[in-house]
Formats: sequence, structure tokens, C-alpha cells
Amino acid sequence: MLERVRIVLVEPTGPANVGAVCRGMANLGFSELVLVAPRCELMHPEAVGFAANAGHVLRSARVVDSIPPALSGCVKTFAATSKAGLYRRQAALSAERAARRAIELLPEGPCTFVFGPERTGLTTPELMHFDYVVTIPTDEAYPALNLASAVVIVCYELRRAWLASGEAAPPAAARGEPLASDERKQILFERLFDALERVGFFRGQQSPEHLRLALRRVLGRADLTVNEADILIGMAQQIRWYTEHRSR
Repeated sequence: MLERVRIVLVEPTGPANVGAVCRGMANLGFSELVLVAPRCELMHPEAVGFAANAGHVLRSARVVDSIPPALSGCVKTFAATSKAGLYRRQAALSAERAARRAIELLPEGPCTFVFGPERTGLTTPELMHFDYVVTIPTDEAYPALNLASAVVIVCYELRRAWLASGEAAPPAAARGEPLASDERKQILFERLFDALERVGFFRGQQSPEHLRLALRRVLGRADLTVNEADILIGMAQQIRWYTEHRSR
């Protein structure tokens, strides 16, 4: 079951960190690693050295040029962040809760945990790609964890949740319908936000970006099936059609 968990590093800069991530993943039973636009050489000697006996994770890692391809085929996506903005505090799950949620959903399909660049983390616009925001309760005086440490903590919580489940967690939807893929949900969000923009929903808002994130969070928590996502896409398309034809 743990082979359905995907770890994604966005623009990693340190080859030692990449190697240490591979070692930590292998220690805890994970193997699928994706790097988004890495700023270091994948097979750099430091990466190979820090990976130690987890070279197979490093060698099999995929490299993509942006976040959406890294999420392809996943039914739930989680973004790790240490930043403490109001929205992130309100929206965030602890690593423990996120791990339990992911393990519940693995029978439905792959889940992805994404970690941002070492220096900056994930930006607010990048968070629009994800269903959940995840934080690790570090000390407020120095909240930013080393990249490899953050990945290992999340992988540890995932393994704990998996062992506690007895690998027998029932499908979360339990409705006999497949969950919508990340690609399908991204189409939904794009068309829904376009429709809401057309009817003036975001007009006059002090922080429309945070409102979009809040809506993204609401829909991210829902285990939308393919059919349910298609209904919402159809609704958004009908709103767009109406706004284009109402004055004719």
C-alpha cells in the first residue's frame, strides 16, 4: 500500500538533501520520488553519498518541469509548509492527521506529499494545486525544518498510520465510484473560479486569493467522485454560458 504514496520535492537545491530524502524514504518503506525543476544534479556525488543504500530510490526518481505533472493520477494531494500566515494556520492539518487521511484514501488511488524549496517553501499561488496543507508543530522561534527532516517526519507518520490500520482501511468513498483524479479536479477549479469571476463573486474582496484558497480547501476536503466533479464542471460551464448570452 505504501507504494501508492508519492513524495515530491519542488526545486530542491541541495544534492545532500535529495540524497538524505531518499535514505529516509527507504528506511520507512517508500520508493516513489518526483523532483520538480531541481536546481541540482540528480546523480550528484553528494546525493549518491547521502542516499547510501537507498540508491534505488534516487535512480528511479522522476524529474518534471512543473507541479501539475508531479500530481498526475493522484486522488489527494498534500502540501507541506512551515509558513504561518492566517490562512495556512486555519487550513493546516498536522502531519499525523494528514497521514491518517492519506492512508484512508490509498485504496482509492495514489496520494502525494509535496515539499517546497529549502529557502522559500511553497508560495501561496502554488498552494492552489493542493487539497490539504500540512504543518509539523515546530517551535515558533525556529519553525523551518531541514527538507530531509520534514520528509522523514511525514513518512514516519504515514508508516505509523499504515501500521495502525492493519493495511485494511476501507475505501474512503465507499460508494462504488472512483474518486476524481487531480487532473479532473484542476479542470473543475479552473472553470469554477472562471465562472465565479464572471458573476463578480471575487469583486470587492480584500483578499480574493485567500478566498480562492478557502474554496479550494472546501472542495479538497470532499472526496469528489468522477461523476460529482463532472456535475460541478457542468454547473460552472452553464454559468459561463449564461454570462456570455444573457445580454443577447
